[in-house]
Amino acid sequence: MKHEWANKWVNFYSGIRYRYILLYILLLLVGCRTKTAEKEIVIISTNDIHGYIDQFPKLATFVERVKAEHPNVILVDAGDRFTGNPYVDYAEERGKPIITLMNALGYAVATLGNHECDYGQETLRRRINDASFPIICANINSSRAALDTIAPYHSMTVNGLELCFIGLTQTTNGLPDANPDHFTGITFDDYRQTAARYKYLKQNGDALIAITHLGVDADSVLAMSMPELDVIIGGHTHTLLDTAKFINDVMIGQSGIALKYAGVTILKFSGKKLIHRSFRSVNIDTITRPEPRILDLVNQFYDRPEFKKIVGHTSRPLSQEMTGHIVTTATREATRGDFAFYNLGGIRKTLIPPGDITLETLLEIEPFGNHIVIQEMTAEDIKLLLLNRFNELRKYPFTDLLMAGGTFSITRDSTGKGIDVLLKDHSGTPLANGKRYRVALNNYINAEYTFPGKGKGIHSGISVMEALLAYLKKHPSL
Repeated sequence: MKHEWANKWVNFYSGIRYRYILLYILLLLVGCRTKTAEKEIVIISTNDIHGYIDQFPKLATFVERVKAEHPNVILVDAGDRFTGNPYVDYAEERGKPIITLMNALGYAVATLGNHECDYGQETLRRRINDASFPIICANINSSRAALDTIAPYHSMTVNGLELCFIGLTQTTNGLPDANPDHFTGITFDDYRQTAARYKYLKQNGDALIAITHLGVDADSVLAMSMPELDVIIGGHTHTLLDTAKFINDVMIGQSGIALKYAGVTILKFSGKKLIHRSFRSVNIDTITRPEPRILDLVNQFYDRPEFKKIVGHTSRPLSQEMTGHIVTTATREATRGDFAFYNLGGIRKTLIPPGDITLETLLEIEPFGNHIVIQEMTAEDIKLLLLNRFNELRKYPFTDLLMAGGTFSITRDSTGKGIDVLLKDHSGTPLANGKRYRVALNNYINAEYTFPGKGKGIHSGISVMEALLAYLKKHPSL
């Protein structure tokens, strides 16, 4: 009997031990399953491409290299795809080359930059329709304009994970930094208030990402006001962040300008939980083996022999300011104005080397397709134009306006604020009070700068490009 009891106890103990062993094995299996459930997503980002399609073959090579190492890779763009390359800006279908290339690389989503509307709303709508990827912007109100509705956000599933992207774009005084004539019927909301309306998306996905064209400082403000964001992929200020900037536990990245760099964001998840975020900018300009298929496409877009036509010559290098004075003089002569003003920022080619000047060069100088507006202005009106602009740009010790037909100097008070302007004509004679002068402005200055008559004036019907070509015909050697 005693022996039988002992056998029962041994059997009972063995059963418990067996169960513990099974439980231990199960725990090991669960642990292994948890480890294998970790997932990684890589986001390759671009921003402020500005038409530099010659970089796309290098970008394609880089994307292929990343995809060879990581199975889940998506491409996104943070705006300003256009304006900067005549082969894009003056293509037969304006802007289409860059959309074609982005389609070929398989972009997943993009947002609007301040230069996306430079060709007009109808053209932008056609380019959006051409894109195989959604273009989003949450703070634009365009349903009643020619542009029509823009989706505020886009969600996608990648390897079983739900990523939600919100688009936001920059504004100054209610509109992006571009010709306001292109935004007829469109309004924009404050980006912070807009983003707050989409906080609920955090509950709908596994990562909430803002693709913004706000600038790195505004991205920092956005991060402070919306900690629900996991990542901000930004543009607009052309800031090259080598590694991530963390504000309020929101990760911010931006990768310079002109597609010399691409951003690489790595997200790692344990199950559905985001456990790791990193960002770095990678120099793709050093890639020596461009992807052949994309290179062939780019070469087709560059096959525009008419752009190589010689229209002038310069025996000296021309700085941005020197070129600006030529453009300003050309607009004055084309309209027979007493004076002309042009904004330095509207001169997009910063240096012209000595040698022949081609049509391509002129198109690089003025990619916007601006035209000339005539204003009848008194000396006091002109002073207000110059003073208002000078005081708006207090961070600079000068105004960005260039003058043809005369000269000006701004008097400042002890704080640096402009308080008066001394205006003289080309002979050195001060302008007469009360006399009305014929002043040529480009349509951007006419619509955007603050002065009496803002937004009015007479459209001359002469484009800035036509004025430049006429000037070089008259003055072929600069």
